[in-house]
Formats: sequence, structure tokens, C-alpha cells
Amino acid sequence: MDHDELVKKLKQVPSTPGVYLLKDTGGEIIYVGKARSLIARLRQHVRGDTHRTGGWAQTMVENLADFDYILTRTETEALILEATLIKQHRPRFNIRLRDDKSYPYLCLTAEIYPRLMVIRDLPADAAVRIPGGRGSHRRGFHDPKRHEVHGFSAGEIFGPYPTAAVMWRTRRMVSQLFGLRQCRKNRDGEPVGKPCLYHHMGRCVGPCTGKVTPEQYEEITRQVIRFLDGKTDDIAAEMEAEMRQAAEHLDFERAAQIRDKLQTIRRLGDDQVIVANDNREQDLFAAAGCAAEVGGTDEQAGVKVLGVRAGRLSTQETYTLAHTGGRSMGEIIAAAMTLHYGAGNIPARHVLLAAPLHDHAEWQETLSEMRGTPVGLSVPKRGERRRLVELAQLNAQAALDAISHQRGSRATDTAAALGDLAEALHLDSHPRRIECYDISTLQGSHAVGSMVVFTDGLPDSSEFRRFRIRTVAGQDDYAMLAEMVARRLKAAAAGAAKFLPLPALSVVDGGKGQVSAVGKVLDDETAGESIALAGLAKREEQVFIPGRGEPVEMSAHPRAQLLLQRIRHQAHRFALAYHRGLRGKALTTSVLDEIEGIGPKRRAALLTAFPSVQAMRNASVEQLAAVPGMNTKVAETVRDHLLQHPGE
Repeated sequence: MDHDELVKKLKQVPSTPGVYLLKDTGGEIIYVGKARSLIARLRQHVRGDTHRTGGWAQTMVENLADFDYILTRTETEALILEATLIKQHRPRFNIRLRDDKSYPYLCLTAEIYPRLMVIRDLPADAAVRIPGGRGSHRRGFHDPKRHEVHGFSAGEIFGPYPTAAVMWRTRRMVSQLFGLRQCRKNRDGEPVGKPCLYHHMGRCVGPCTGKVTPEQYEEITRQVIRFLDGKTDDIAAEMEAEMRQAAEHLDFERAAQIRDKLQTIRRLGDDQVIVANDNREQDLFAAAGCAAEVGGTDEQAGVKVLGVRAGRLSTQETYTLAHTGGRSMGEIIAAAMTLHYGAGNIPARHVLLAAPLHDHAEWQETLSEMRGTPVGLSVPKRGERRRLVELAQLNAQAALDAISHQRGSRATDTAAALGDLAEALHLDSHPRRIECYDISTLQGSHAVGSMVVFTDGLPDSSEFRRFRIRTVAGQDDYAMLAEMVARRLKAAAAGAAKFLPLPALSVVDGGKGQVSAVGKVLDDETAGESIALAGLAKREEQVFIPGRGEPVEMSAHPRAQLLLQRIRHQAHRFALAYHRGLRGKALTTSVLDEIEGIGPKRRAALLTAFPSVQAMRNASVEQLAAVPGMNTKVAETVRDHLLQHPGE
């Protein structure tokens, strides 16, 4: 689309909030952004009239060939959608996370006896309670009353937690303090055998004993919600009063139990660092940047986000960002804010920044809308607030230095291992791209192959590929490897992008026989391309290369052998996971398909409600009948069939 057509397309764009996607001539999304007024922002890009500085902005405008946009009702929706699309498409002109990740949440199920589940794939329209006592926030575009999470109704969702360690620690404390159950079985208040170890340890009140009523458990659940909301001071005060009352009634054992819980809650408060003299609620953003890593192509930056609640440092998060070359500190902080608040974090009453934002008013309005009350957005110049921002700046630099040092050490170790490998196998240079192939099968059934890729000595999971073996019958690993490698090379010769470039070194899981089979394929299919080949045999961990009957002497190259083992283990795990998935799916499908009255809908419902056929076999008729779409008669048929076929 030429410039005139872009200008004509602009006339159709509304002046409402939304997210826009800039595309190049190949239709690839090169930039994702949000705007209060889509027409105004897109007009800037089409005309090249942008506030952004640096060669990247000019290059982006020169590559702009088309655009698309998505309307949202509010700027908050635009912020969340922008963060989601950046993570999904990874546009080359967006600042993005160097190491992408998801955030953990705790989900309190809406069962008769609720429990806490760990989730990462948050429903887009879920209502999330933010740890720290600011209530719930619906982060999506709809308003359902209840959400399904892993087959259970989600009553309350708390998070996101900055790290998995914080989340697991919180979950352990809930068990220790309140005795919320941890078992995965359905509980209806009836006694079911002996209580588990958690009950005997005092970490579960024991709904399975039949002695805990739903009303009693509901009171425990309310306490858990208050605790996860951050109302620890109130809970501590109530516990102290309860402890004194127990002591007055000479119930010293109960008083001692409450005392221990009270000490745990107070330690939680002591662990939080006091950083301010007032009770203000603040989010602090500061950034630190460094030059591109040696051998790399992108500059990186680190952003530290500190959450201050009631004068205490309650949360902290570090974002390591890539593609930050030529960006101002304000642009880097804005990118981190998109990631942070787009993940569902509710802004504090005051958001303090180390550098100004270009879209200051727009950001302030968006954050206020997310919070539901006005948010102060400022760049403090002096006083207590400036000191807090400088604290965040100091932590941002320290975090980035630590990450850079860690990556530098890892890069050095990896380079040494590649050099050792090149020396051991007599290669002309370090093998930058290494591919490893493995086969997984059970007596020839559901045979699959895996291809894992290591780039510069590190796993490159986006390049991993899986194959279903098509032409080989029976247990013939040599022929299966040959088929997989031949298909991989033919696809590359046909120009398939996902199989390019070719590797510098191919590794097979096996010894002389596997090396010979794959070596013949390389000779036939590479048309003069030089691809080194090695095999790593499991039993003695010996390394074989083509044209040599004896294994390579690796005693002087321990780093090279360790690297080959890492690559082989990765290929084995990848192939095995694929094989197990296919075999389990085929087994489950075949067993259920044999049962009269089970069609596609009921089969899907059963597989959703139960994790395996064995779980269905262990279930009662009532539990099977409770699955949506089932009834008692069909449930009895399913149970009878599964009990008659215990080996399937």
C-alpha cells in the first residue's frame, strides 16, 4: 500500500481509544501501540511526524506499508490489549521483555470447601484481587459472574505475584495459619477415611473428617481473603484478643497455637523494609541501561518497580528489556509501565517516575481509570519522593549489573564449551547452530522424532520441531532417524523458513549405527553443504563421528562432552513428551469411543472433568453423572465398561 492509499485509509479511522498495529510490505506487524485517539496517533505515523527520537523511529516509518487497529471502550482496555499483543507478536520496533514470562496468581476455588490453586493462564476477563488490600479489579472486557479455571469455578483470584517464590511462600503461610485444605478431591463435608498428613500436622482443618461444617469453613475462607488482601494488622489484633481469651479460660494449648500464628504474621510485617515516613501508597519506576552485550545486536535496559504501601516496601519487580537502543529513559519506563499494568497490576495512588513521559496526561487518565480513583503521576525533583525514586534507580542499576554479569559468565562458559567441542570434533570453527535428533516409540507404535536446536550453545526453543514417523513400520530406529533428517533437509531445500538455516553440527542420539544412517542422508541431501555429524551413545556416553570405528577420545574435553549431553537430554525429553501425549490421547480416545452413548461432546466433557481414564475408573457413578451432558444411565455404562477393561 503506497502513501496515498495510507492517507485515504486514515479517513476511515475513528477518534476513539484503541490499539493500532503497524505492518511492513510483507504484512508482518512491526509495531504495536495504544492511543487515546487512534486517528491522531496513526496520522503522526503515516506523516512521519512523530515525537520519538533515534534512527529506529525513522526506519519504522520507512518500513510502514499498512496498518490495522482494534477499538476499545476505554484506555484501560487499550493498555491491557497493547501488552497482550506485544507479547503475542513480538514486533521488532517495540521495546519488550528480554526474557518473556507469565505471572503467577492464586485462585480460591468456589467449592463448598475452597482451596488455593496456582494458575498462570489468567482468564482475560477475570476479576483479580491485588495483594495489598485494594480490592478487586476486572482486567478484561466482559462481566461474567464466575470463571472456569482448570475445571473448577474460580471464586477469587489474587495476584499477580512478582515471583513464583513469593507466591509459594504466601500459599504455605495460608496453610500454616488458617488450615485451608490442599487436596484436589471434591469434599462435601462427609467423612471419607483417614485424614491426610497435613491434618495431623495442623495445616488442614480436615473437611474430610466430617467435623467441619461449611459455615465454619466459610469463616476460615473469609480470613484467608483478608490475609491475601493484606489486612494482616487487623488479623493480628483479632488473634491477640483470641489468644488472651483462651488464656483467661485456661486453654493454654490453644493460646500457644494462636501465639505461634501471631508471631508468623508479625514476622511477615517485619520482613517489609520501611522506606517512607508517611502512609502514602506509591509505585516507583526507574530505569538503567547499558551498551549491547559482546556479540549481541540489541541494547538492553533494566527497569525497577517498587511498590510502597503504608510506608513499607511491599513488592518489587525487575523488567529486563530488549530493543532499547536510541530510546529515551521516559520511553523505556513507559514500556515497562505497559508490561506492568497491562499484566493486571493496579496502580497506587501516587506513581513516581525517574523521567517524564511524552504522553503524561494520557497515562494519568489511563491509570486513574484502572484504579477507579485519581492517580498522581509525577517526576519528583526534590525531597522524600525524589529520594524514593533514587532508591529505585539504584536498585535498577544493581539488578541490571547482576543480570549482565550472570549472562556474561554464562556466555564465557558457553563459548569455552563450543571451543572445546570444535577442538574435539576437529571442526573449522565454533558450531553456532547445533541440531540434535532423537526418536521415541514403544515397539514401533506412535513413533515420533524430535529436533532440538542450540544456538551459541544455548537452547533455542522457538526452533524446536517435532515429526511423526510416516514411512517406517516396526522398531527400526535407524530408518526412523533417516526419514526424519531427510524430511528436515528436503524442507530446507524447498525454502521452508522454519527449517533454515542449516546446522553447523548435527547430533544424533545413538552410536555408530545411527551415525551411519544419518550420515548417508546428509551426503544425499545436502548437495555439497558441509554439515558435521556426531553421535552420543547412551550406555558409555561415547562420541562417534562418520568414518571412524572407535569413539572419539573425550577425556581431555569434558566441557564439550557435557554440552553434548545437555543437547541430547533436551532432544530426548522433547521427543518423549510428544510420544506420551500422542499415546495417551490415542488410548483415551479409543477406550471412550468404544462406549455406547459417548459421543464427541460427552467425551470432551469427561476429558475436561477428569485428568485420565484411571481417574474416571476410580470415580463413582454420581461423580460421572455430575459431568455436564451426562446422566446416571450413561454414567453406569461408562463405569461398567472401564471396570471391565482395567488395562486400557
